[in-house]
Amino acid sequence: MASLHKKSLIATAAIFCCRFTGLLRELVYTALFGATGALDAFLTAFRVPNMLRDMFAEGALSQSFTSVMSKVVKQEGEAAAWQLANRVFSQFVSFMVCVVAAGVLLSGFFMQQLYPARAQVQLQAPEGVPAAVAVQATYLGCTGGEGQRRAEFSAAAPLQGAGQGACVRVDSAEALQPGQQVLLYMSPKPPPGYSGASLRVQEHNFLQLAADLCRIMWPFILLASVSALCMGALNVFGVFGLPNLASAAFNLTVVAVGSALGYWIDPNFGPASLYGFAVAVVLGGCMQVLVQVPKLRRLGFRPRVDFALAWQMGRLCVTDARVRRIWWLMVPGVIAAGITQLNIFINTSFALYLQDGSVTALSSAFHLWQLPVALFGVAVGMVVLPSVSQLSMEKGGQQIPQQLAMAMRFVCFFAVPSAVVLGLWGVEIVSVFYQRGRFDASASVTTGQVLAAYSLGLLGYAGTKVLQPVFIALERAWVPAGLALMTAAISISCNYVFVQVLHMPVHWLALTTALVTTLTFAFYFLYLRRLLGNMAGDVLMQGLVRILAAGAVLAAVCWLCRAFIFPGFTSWSFQARLFTLALCGAGAGFIYLIAAYLCRVPELRTLTSRLRRR
Repeated sequence: MASLHKKSLIATAAIFCCRFTGLLRELVYTALFGATGALDAFLTAFRVPNMLRDMFAEGALSQSFTSVMSKVVKQEGEAAAWQLANRVFSQFVSFMVCVVAAGVLLSGFFMQQLYPARAQVQLQAPEGVPAAVAVQATYLGCTGGEGQRRAEFSAAAPLQGAGQGACVRVDSAEALQPGQQVLLYMSPKPPPGYSGASLRVQEHNFLQLAADLCRIMWPFILLASVSALCMGALNVFGVFGLPNLASAAFNLTVVAVGSALGYWIDPNFGPASLYGFAVAVVLGGCMQVLVQVPKLRRLGFRPRVDFALAWQMGRLCVTDARVRRIWWLMVPGVIAAGITQLNIFINTSFALYLQDGSVTALSSAFHLWQLPVALFGVAVGMVVLPSVSQLSMEKGGQQIPQQLAMAMRFVCFFAVPSAVVLGLWGVEIVSVFYQRGRFDASASVTTGQVLAAYSLGLLGYAGTKVLQPVFIALERAWVPAGLALMTAAISISCNYVFVQVLHMPVHWLALTTALVTTLTFAFYFLYLRRLLGNMAGDVLMQGLVRILAAGAVLAAVCWLCRAFIFPGFTSWSFQARLFTLALCGAGAGFIYLIAAYLCRVPELRTLTSRLRRR
């Protein structure tokens, strides 16, 4: 167990660098482009190849590859393991080349499915009359065919900011009756006190921009898949830090190269400069692979083409049973990840129906939410997978429940205070990290509310990251696939009701995500308890109750700070916000550690004793 803690801390340190640089990347995005429709287009375009990366590479493939390769190393030796790696590399890279080619061709179709149809605004107004921020107009109707729709209006004055590319959603315009009076506006919300029919005019239709960016970024999935295989191979040999530092290299490349190319394209960083960041994403994927290659070579990996394929009985067959085992374990993982990513994909489309910047708010808050999860949940899960894979072959896996209980306790020690702080100080944290440049105070409030909603599911999400790899190690990969189908149905149904029926703001989408992740963890825990006979409940509960008690003390402190110190926080200067949040955060963290010490939390004792030995 000491080895588990040590390797987890190494992985945590590396993942911290990865997530910190990822946060830096998000800060650059929001500072340069703000919570705008242009950045929404970039993040939506990146969502498609990134979705497939999560489906094929970093989830299902990496975990199944690590599990099988760990057993091959133990049973057949390193030479057989590297032969297996070459065969998997050869087959999967060939498959992903075909995926990239298809993706480039279908990028426009994907973006059309995400973006609501929009019609260009044709506003008839007398010349010489000053433009107004909101105008009372008469709706004349929609004309034109598919892809060339025009919504025509007549008003007494032009609408300020409504240039040649101004547009409205087709479904919103067609819901009006010709001759009906409607208020046209371009602000995020209609003017206060107005109760009649209103229609929001958007400055530009970013569908074509999103399609172009998506085409440019498709090769990233091939590079990310190769990187994931490198990461899996290194994890088998106990190398957990370097693969995550490779992700940090990706983030830094995107920031440096993207900023330089974006400035070269448009010094004012308008929408066109996002093409530079799209190119940088592909170059960052190359860097992510190159960082890991030297270590793989030192461990004995010599890449060569070895497909292990043969034409038998009129069909192409995989001749290596170990490779077939990886694909068999990968299929349910792809289904599970695919359903989950499809859910995120659909959530993005729901956010596009809300005000501009909603996709940016979801993405920015999600990165802050994932920071503590990645630091501890992902790190521990990464270490648990090869360990449980080998334990499953010894003594019928009797030590697995205790290993999992200790891992979940270790994660809870950090996840509980993280959930409390993100939930109660969401707006303040977002304001310090993101509120600069074109990302204003109102965007901080919106994103902070999303972050607070996400925090409700942080504990469940962290636990899921620990338990999910166990199903791969125990070769029960179809269980997460079935659960993903049920949770996706729940999530999509809730989001449809919240957005299309109740017209709720964007943080309700995050609330659905929190609910689904909590339900997922509960199912994983109960299923594993039934499968393994127990989950070492006495080991788990004796630490969890103490951690929750210390977390309750922290929650009281955070609430007092929010009530008496933080009012008007987003209007303060950056220096005042940073100093105040840092001071309150340090005080709250100290109080949590004191509470954990008084509650005799075992994980605190383990960490302090290890530090004293050092």
